[in-house]
Amino acid sequence: MNTRRLFLTFLVFASSFSTAYGGHSAVGGPYLQPNDSSLHRSITATVKRIASDLVFFRTEERTIRTHGMKEVKRDGMPSLQPGNQVDLILDRGANSILAIAPPRGTGAYIGDEVTGTVQRFDWLDKRITLKTEEGEMQSFELRDAVVTKLIGVDKGRPIILEMDGQNRAFDAYRPE
Repeated sequence: MNTRRLFLTFLVFASSFSTAYGGHSAVGGPYLQPNDSSLHRSITATVKRIASDLVFFRTEERTIRTHGMKEVKRDGMPSLQPGNQVDLILDRGANSILAIAPPRGTGAYIGDEVTGTVQRFDWLDKRITLKTEEGEMQSFELRDAVVTKLIGVDKGRPIILEMDGQNRAFDAYRPE
């Protein structure tokens, strides 16, 4: 009997703990990290070669990174050739490539932010509509990772979207 009571107590505690840290629609939707510019970093890279649906980049740090050609095309850069320069946005935690864009100064800089309140979120269509701080209604395409992060987000929730060079959100945060 005592073992059952202990086990049930553990289950109740575990479920409330997971709700508190995993997000819950009753308390405003998924948990989002506060906006922190140190979560991503940008480095310049040169295309070294393209082979069997992989693109090989040599970074300014003299390391070699690879990225799938499918993702490169999705980033709006289908005609990469050896010698082309690009900007890579890396996730500081996993150090993985989040986005690829033309180098800075070409008008397609990665990292611009849009702040607003959620008006509509369509996870199947991978789109979100925000009412911006200026009062405009704007709709944005979302990358797959951001769609997953935002599932369960409520209408009216304030968020910050970090945009790539094709004006698609590649990350989402909560305002401070």
